This record gives sequence, C-alpha cells and structure tokens, in this order.
Amino acid sequence: MWDGVSKGTVMLCLEGGLGDQFHGARYAEYIMEKGCEVIIACSGPIATLLRKIKGVKAVIQHEAVFGVVHDYWTPSMSTVLPLKLEYKDIKGAAYINKPDVEPHYGMRIGIRWQGSTVFEHEQHRLFPPDLMFNALKGTNAEFISLQRDDGAEFCPSWVKTVPLNTWEDTRNAIASCDLVISSCTSVAHLSAAMGVQTWIVVPILPYYLWAKEGDTSPWYDSVTLFRQEAFGDWTGPFEKINLKLAEMQRKQA
Repeated sequence: MWDGVSKGTVMLCLEGGLGDQFHGARYAEYIMEKGCEVIIACSGPIATLLRKIKGVKAVIQHEAVFGVVHDYWTPSMSTVLPLKLEYKDIKGAAYINKPDVEPHYGMRIGIRWQGSTVFEHEQHRLFPPDLMFNALKGTNAEFISLQRDDGAEFCPSWVKTVPLNTWEDTRNAIASCDLVISSCTSVAHLSAAMGVQTWIVVPILPYYLWAKEGDTSPWYDSVTLFRQEAFGDWTGPFEKINLKLAEMQRKQA
C-alpha cells in the first residue's frame, strides 16, 4: 500500500457505489502532487468520465487491476490517511470535465428524486417525489429529468426527459443545467464534481461527506445542502428549497 511518501505509479482503487467513486477520483490530483503517476481503477460505466482528471495517467476497470503494472495501490476511501488530509487541505473546486453543450435560454434545472434501490440504506434517503415536484411549482425554469430506472415512472409531464442511456449522456445533461437538485445520489456527486450548482437533499443521518454541520460542504464548492430536520419528516428541506428558488427568481427579475 502507498505510504503517502514513496514515489512511483500509484493505483487509486475507487470503492463503493458510483457516487463514492466520483468522489474518490478527486484524490488523483493530491497523489500527483506528491510526485507520483496515478492510474485509476473504477467501475466500467464511468471510466470515460475520469480520463481528464488532473494527475490521471490512465483509467482501467476494476477487473484489470492485476493485469496493469504499478508500484503501489491505495483504496480511495482511506486515501485521506496517507495524504494526511485535514478539512483545511481540501480543494472544493471542480475536477471532472464539463463538456461543451448547446446553449439554452432561461434557467434550466435538472432534478433527480431517487437513488438506487439496491443501496442498503436507500430507505433513509427516500422521500415522496411529490414533495420535490410541489416545491418546484411556480418556478420560471425549464426542468429536465436526471432520473432513470427505478423511480422514472413518477416523472411529471412538465419535466422534460432527455437521453440518459450512458453516463456520458448524463454528464452532457448535467452540463446543460444551471442548477441540479437531487437526493443524495451519484448524480449529485457527478454534478458537484463538475462544478455545476448542486442542491442536495440530505437525510437526518447523512452520508459521511455531509457530516460537518451547515448547508455547505468543504468537498464541493458548488454544493448547498438541504437537511432533513426530523426523522420521517421530509417537509423541512423542501420548504427551504421552495423559498430558495423564489428568492433566486426575485433576484433575476
């Protein structure tokens, strides 16, 4: 395992779900700054999104790890340890490439209301979709859906559907948005890592990156957190989202 000091080629093994992996990819730049070359190992569907991250020499699928020569390796969720990172050391700037997309007129907001049902704690972050939809009503904006698979059937008629067949499609859709509003999902992490303004609805027992109090995160400069205030009650964060959108509209008027 890499000790944070030795020079050579380091295999950064991204762990967990796709959101965890989008987050873990940020450490490539930190490792590069220690004088190393970095190879990222990740899940195949997101490999192409990580190729242009600063410090990344190559990206491979997890299955290829033992076939690619490297000097050291480090699991992404523990890489803060050899790097000896503290909150003050974290860079919140974008690090995943934001592609050029066709310009649009007016505000465009991408929404995602549900994560993967195979996540073992999905029940804690799952809220009734109508709470989100009702909070958005009255906002002068074009809405596009960033929801696919489970939950896509709840998409209202006033929310436009766009191609989401691959993660490249999803990245392009996110890049076209002025704002993304999402539950705590991989889409939220990708949007935040791209530097798109991202509002995340966070359960009362939050993902570890949101453990620090407040509505901002040192991990992503573009993120605003809307926290559940009481277990089982999701009204609080959506009331705040509604007010925040109204305030945004007044400033643009």
